[in-house]
Amino acid sequence: MTNRSGSIRRAAGMMAACTLAGGLAGVVVEVVHDALPGGLPFASLVDVWPPVLAIVGFLGAAIAAAFGSARGLRTR
Repeated sequence: MTNRSGSIRRAAGMMAACTLAGGLAGVVVEVVHDALPGGLPFASLVDVWPPVLAIVGFLGAAIAAAFGSARGLRTR
């Protein structure tokens, strides 16, 4: 296994984990909003929260992986 495939595997794992975490956070927002109407004032801004937060998690992890990869290239 080369160093490049290991970093790609780590980045893919990080993106998958952050996407799942964002989706689960969206599910929590949806459940709380359905159980307590008006309990979360911001929850009525978006109709479906899980995909929104999953996309945000994926993009955030992709950016973090890119910065981490760039930082890893400058090792001695």
